[in-house]
Amino acid sequence: MSFPKVTDQMQREQFLEILKKYRSSSATQDEINLLKAYYNAFEIQANVVDNLSGDEQDKLELEIKEHIDRHLPERSNTIMPLAWRNRQKWLAYAAVALALLVCTVLMKNYQKAHEEVSYVKNSQPVKKANNLVQLPDGSTVILSAGSKIDYPDSFDNRKKREVYLTGEAYFDVRHNPQKPFIVHSGRLSTTVLGTAFNIKAMSGDKRIVITVTRGKVKVSDQNTTFAILIPDQQITYNTLKQEAVQSSVDAQKTVEWKMEDLLFDDVTVFNAARHIEERFHIKIQITDDRLKNQRFTTTFGKDENLESVLKSITEFNDAKYELNLKNKEVIISPK
Repeated sequence: MSFPKVTDQMQREQFLEILKKYRSSSATQDEINLLKAYYNAFEIQANVVDNLSGDEQDKLELEIKEHIDRHLPERSNTIMPLAWRNRQKWLAYAAVALALLVCTVLMKNYQKAHEEVSYVKNSQPVKKANNLVQLPDGSTVILSAGSKIDYPDSFDNRKKREVYLTGEAYFDVRHNPQKPFIVHSGRLSTTVLGTAFNIKAMSGDKRIVITVTRGKVKVSDQNTTFAILIPDQQITYNTLKQEAVQSSVDAQKTVEWKMEDLLFDDVTVFNAARHIEERFHIKIQITDDRLKNQRFTTTFGKDENLESVLKSITEFNDAKYELNLKNKEVIISPK
């Protein structure tokens, strides 16, 4: 369906005529209601109906017709001029439609506000050790001390996986081409499908620095795409000048900070094993699916050796490990 707009020539003339009557105190109550509905719905939220899907518009059309059938007065035997009857019909449809649209907008705004309120999952800054956080989709984030990340309880029923970062973090994103992963840091948005990268956006710092270690990311603000970065590329964004400079770097040196003391915060054994593999350059095999998905919390010092780390993980999760230093392999299994 297509809703008439007050910007169309015929309706513009009718609207201006009603506005003129209102200013001269000769408008009917229906005409006054129409003006109020117009200012509430269209002046605040222009072209509201355009934001609805086809199914939503069809549903709204049906609701409008049913509402009019219920609320229009009984047909009078009085014969009225055709032009006036057409205008009254238009006024009735328009007034009811706009009233419903105002309700629709208010409901959408309420839902949006409610969604934003429930969006924050982790709003407390990491105070001491680096913190390994597991996101709802299985992606992991290492937060540097003093940093924080906000994310939802679940990415289900969302078209995008969006998180908000203040500080510095290293992201290892689970691949999902149907649901892009977006990190918001100040004015910048970093969009990925599946990759690993570092973002430094400290509060009060005029620079935001993004470095890619694996995969590819797009860096942009609301108006401009600044760069498509691949491994060992970095972009530095000046928040005051709103300018970006791209450069080539040794990405591993940029992310050396994540090898410091590390807090594993409610992560699965599987994701913990991935980070131990990276830190100690070793391959870890977990033989049991239930054990892979078991969650735990612990802290590892930067100077701890491999066996100390493995002993801690297995004791926490009622498991055992076999270490083959020659082949650089570890097997973790239930006791």
